[in-house]
Amino acid sequence: MSPSWNKEVAAALAPKGRTLVITLGSTLRADDGVGPYVCSHVKFNRPDLNLLDAGTTPENIAQTAINWKPEKVILVDAAHFQGEPGEIRVIPLEAINQSTIMSTHSFPLSVTFSIVKEDTGCELAVIGVQAKSLDYKEGLSPEVEKSASELAAYFNKIGKP
Repeated sequence: MSPSWNKEVAAALAPKGRTLVITLGSTLRADDGVGPYVCSHVKFNRPDLNLLDAGTTPENIAQTAINWKPEKVILVDAAHFQGEPGEIRVIPLEAINQSTIMSTHSFPLSVTFSIVKEDTGCELAVIGVQAKSLDYKEGLSPEVEKSASELAAYFNKIGKP
């Protein structure tokens, strides 16, 4: 496990009842593709777990998230919080506009997910993975890919019946 996988991260990743994991990002912007990478490597086989890839337009899946009525929503996105590449942190909802990779999302994440949280009463956990590169190229840096693989392995483990 990544050394940044601390108790706070572990608690944020723990499912709670109906849990929805939403991944964000663009595969065309190097490490911003961490969310889609995680999504493509996870398969849930439990009815109380669901996975959505919102890409760069999370506002487009907000109603789907609300309709599923989750008790917990976990967002996974690339972030910029001055950490080491691949470092994983929990980002408070009020700080996600400063920490997540804003330029790839067309609408403020805090607004979109505040609506989801308000309409469902769900617990919301934002998991940021420190990006190394946001260049216009495909593929993750080795540090971010390692963290993305660890996240996917964790979700696959909890996703088995």
